[in-house]
Amino acid sequence: MLKEISGYTVEDGKPVSGFKELKDDGSTASGCWLYSGVYADGVNQAARRKPRQEQNWVAPEWAWAWPVNRRLMYNRASADPEGKPWSERKKYVWWDAEKQKWGGFDVPDFIEDRNPSYRPEKGAEGTDTISGVDPFIMQADGKGWLFAPSGLMDGPLPSHYELEELPVQNFLYGQQCNPARHEFRRKDNPYHRAWGDPRFPYVLTTFRLTEHHTAGGMTRWLSWLSELQPEMFCEVSPELAAMVGLENGGWATVSTARGEIECRVLVTRRLQPLRIGKRVVHQIGLPYHWGIAGRVKGDSANDLLPFVLDPNVHIQESKALTGNIVPGRRSRKKRAATGRIVAPPLPEKFVSAARRDLPQAGERKPQPSQKVKSEE
Repeated sequence: MLKEISGYTVEDGKPVSGFKELKDDGSTASGCWLYSGVYADGVNQAARRKPRQEQNWVAPEWAWAWPVNRRLMYNRASADPEGKPWSERKKYVWWDAEKQKWGGFDVPDFIEDRNPSYRPEKGAEGTDTISGVDPFIMQADGKGWLFAPSGLMDGPLPSHYELEELPVQNFLYGQQCNPARHEFRRKDNPYHRAWGDPRFPYVLTTFRLTEHHTAGGMTRWLSWLSELQPEMFCEVSPELAAMVGLENGGWATVSTARGEIECRVLVTRRLQPLRIGKRVVHQIGLPYHWGIAGRVKGDSANDLLPFVLDPNVHIQESKALTGNIVPGRRSRKKRAATGRIVAPPLPEKFVSAARRDLPQAGERKPQPSQKVKSEE
């Protein structure tokens, strides 16, 4: 399998040395170009364990790194415009004038024979536009960008925005959440207040376990892994457990405006209370891996999440949100998607606020048959 992922010539099955040998004419095959070369020379390069004393300090023969075993990306930046290391003590890659190519302790992340003195001619195209002093070759101009003139919906300069839901206000800007985010304002996807929602005072943070893979759909069917992680649980600090009345090994119900789940309680000091500004914020850790099928079953953390997307690549914001926790097992079929009431009403002083967050975020409008009144 590793050989097929790495890549080989179709005619004779000979492993390729890296993605540069892959062709688009059907003569080669590869499962993933990023891992091409991990089986170079017919050897599992990832299994190498050459001692430190027998190689240079970058240790290129200890395991393997994608792509092409390169340990540090954009490493041409470790040399000055003339191709000489900025620091002799920390030299990494450099221009070898005698061989007329880049070399060093790592695989150079640059055009191998691009002389530092090279400057593109007018009308140059493709990689010919990258000069000998532009190390960031994944950018069109070879420069490292702090100011992004194009390509980002929330550019051109990086700014810190908080999550869709958080107990505290953004300390850096008056704008709480990313103003270009995509929201789905529907009755089955109610949002909490952007900050300080009294109904949901805690931070829920999701994570994965060593014993299960991704959402657990595959690994929940393996008896050995199911025995190691037999049921859905939540992690809470001793302080939160004492405050709410949770017992280690007992049951708890975790809820948001979208739904509620039940889980076993694991009281641990791994999740410590955070002091943010003048208030203490408690965290609740929720693993991703349970669902309605498998050798072991359990409620899914996904039932609690809000649907909201980042503006650039539309990845769902599912790492952290706000919620509540109480002792005991949950009710049944209590979810916003079913039309059942999940969250208690918001106090009047919060309802009177003009908007949830300013300015209004980008919105994914429902289909005509699904139109509902927008919730401010």
